[in-house]
Amino acid sequence: MRKALIPVFTLLFLISSCGYYSFKGALPSYLNSVAVPLFDDRSAWPDIREKVTDSVINGFVNDNTLKVVDESRATLLLTGTILSVNRVEQAVEQGENVTEYRLIVKVKVKCEDVRASKNMYNKTFEAYTLLQASAGQDEIDAAVDEALEIITEDIVNTTLSGW
Repeated sequence: MRKALIPVFTLLFLISSCGYYSFKGALPSYLNSVAVPLFDDRSAWPDIREKVTDSVINGFVNDNTLKVVDESRATLLLTGTILSVNRVEQAVEQGENVTEYRLIVKVKVKCEDVRASKNMYNKTFEAYTLLQASAGQDEIDAAVDEALEIITEDIVNTTLSGW
């Protein structure tokens, strides 16, 4: 009889251990909300402040581990500065004609545990995308958005797993 139950218990164990994984278990239980005020901008790139701030807010909303709230109710405060948005030559062909650029976005973010008055991290995030030299404004905007997606994912993951 006991030998017959071993496969049943093994199957139940496997089923119960294969489930949804979340970083929530890594966070202290009182950390349940985050505020993301408008980022500062040192890059002078058009509309970048709103783009970065909205991207980070949407990253937390989509992740759904922390509730996005205003500063007065937040347990975590995420402040940031867009340091730069630059195009750097990536590929040059004969005659010194640039054919491709690397569009690099750098954002500095500080995460503070408001309740404990403790800095959790102060880190610069950087991402780049490749851009053809002949790219128009739509392609440039799409490249910035792509870099922001990468940075946003890094910020959310760092915030949730840095405990």
